[in-house]
Amino acid sequence: MTLDKKTLSSRIYEILRTDILSQKISLGEKLTLKALQERFGVSSTPIREALTRLSDDGLVQYYSNIGVNVIELTEEDLRELYQFMGDLDSLAILYAAACPDQEKIRKELENNIRQTQTRCGQESMTVREIQSWIRYSDRFHLIFYDYCGNRRLTQAAERQRSQLTIFSNCYETLPAPQTQISNAHLEIFEAYRAGDFRQAAERMRLHLKESLRFALESLSSM
Repeated sequence: MTLDKKTLSSRIYEILRTDILSQKISLGEKLTLKALQERFGVSSTPIREALTRLSDDGLVQYYSNIGVNVIELTEEDLRELYQFMGDLDSLAILYAAACPDQEKIRKELENNIRQTQTRCGQESMTVREIQSWIRYSDRFHLIFYDYCGNRRLTQAAERQRSQLTIFSNCYETLPAPQTQISNAHLEIFEAYRAGDFRQAAERMRLHLKESLRFALESLSSM
């Protein structure tokens, strides 16, 4: 079956995005049209479209007379990123608190907590179980955005979260960070369930501050 250019571009985008987030394509690595055309066996048009979307995600940068490179992040960048995400996620909690369907939010959060607590921090987790755990861990944050009722807040967070995911994918495979993250999510959920939304927001901010340490350790090993 022949794919149209838009579908082809989307598939290339998803593959490259996954490779960057998993660090199969390293930070700072140069992406050339020639190499990508050879890899995917396509013309330059869908490649350029995919790279533009990756640039919009904040995962690659265009340089004059050089081309496209995967982003590079310094220690200072990480500190700013995690601080900003802490603020955004905290705002999402406070905005979600105004949603009339609180029972639905609490049920989604409770189910998420149940899933992440089940096998958290176990050395014997399979690759599939780890990937599933990471999806639930990421989803915990996104639940608040689903109910925050502010599209601009959600869009602002999406770009930052793409960069953050490069590092969270590294440390969330490890038992110790998994345990700390699960405990932090539980504390946030308990505060939210009790109706103490400001406490939940503060715990979210603290959670991102604690996760920064794991991100910095990941950066030093890259």
